[in-house]
Amino acid sequence: MKRFLRQKRNLICLCWPVGFLCFILAKSNSDIAEYVFARGIYRVYGFVMSCLTGFLPFSVAEWLLILFVLALCVYPVISVIRIVRSKEKLYTVLDSLRLLIMALGIVFLWFMIGAGTNYYRYEFSKFSGLEIEKSTEDELYGLCEELVEKANEARAALGIRDDEIFVSSMTNRERASVCRDAMEKLSEQYDVLEGFYPYAKPVLFSRAMSEFNITGVYFPWTVESNINTDVPDYSKASTTCHELSHLRGFMREDEANYIGYLACVNSDSAELKYSGYMLALIISMNKLYDADKDKYFTLRSKYNDGVSLDLINNSRYWEQFEDTVLSTAGEKMNDTYLKANSVEDGTKSYGRMVDLLLAERRKRLAGQNS
Repeated sequence: MKRFLRQKRNLICLCWPVGFLCFILAKSNSDIAEYVFARGIYRVYGFVMSCLTGFLPFSVAEWLLILFVLALCVYPVISVIRIVRSKEKLYTVLDSLRLLIMALGIVFLWFMIGAGTNYYRYEFSKFSGLEIEKSTEDELYGLCEELVEKANEARAALGIRDDEIFVSSMTNRERASVCRDAMEKLSEQYDVLEGFYPYAKPVLFSRAMSEFNITGVYFPWTVESNINTDVPDYSKASTTCHELSHLRGFMREDEANYIGYLACVNSDSAELKYSGYMLALIISMNKLYDADKDKYFTLRSKYNDGVSLDLINNSRYWEQFEDTVLSTAGEKMNDTYLKANSVEDGTKSYGRMVDLLLAERRKRLAGQNS
């Protein structure tokens, strides 16, 4: 036992208290979360990891997850074999447990550096100058009315017929490049978004992501944006920009949605503009549906045929995964993950993007009236 306790490898177990210390410091003080972690440790870490993984054409995260699943299956078997063959069974049991604790400790500390502390940084509204206030139903209706018009215009600008489902003219690599450009352009307006943007990675097993109701994943251990490329094309660009915003340390989903929207609608790409306005339209209209169904259907009737066709196609796509064991599990895992990181409303937080859209509209109208 003394030999076990004196081994230097035990120091790796300190990853656990160090990780919890990072968590406590960030959660207790947003200044520390912002300047020590988000703009300090994470910025350096994110740049280094992006440079290491960003040049690769495939998702390192995807293969690491596959290896992780295999390890979960193999490690218990190897451990049992070691224990059975060992002459010092107690030592071997303790050593197997120590290896597991060390591995999980490294993963935990790595996560805190790559994502966990960023949940407690300043909100994006602090950098955008937007004031989040309680909004009226009329304001929500006005926002949705504007977005219907913008989405219709963006669809028309694509130059395809209204009876054709939107199919992107870009390859995954081309879209990733255009989305990088869009994020870099947006960073000229918000310096907090400045930094190196690697290409977002198409996931080989994208269909499996859809089975779990996942469109994109930021992987903090490799600092990669992983994109489901099996989904309808209109949503891919806004998803990509959403995931790229996580690379700048904005982990809250409503903020990532809003930043992704801004990047898309301010880009020079007609496809990105359409994707951004569709994202905002869907989330805002869902909010209006909950508030007043009659007003929702009044605006819903104003969608042009092309927008309606793309939404119908999107619904048909996701219907095949609806209420399955895997989709329910995926939703539950995402909800649990967000709540574990102090996002109290879990997956419902995606819809809070509407608060930022309303604040933006309120600020714009105030400027026009002044």
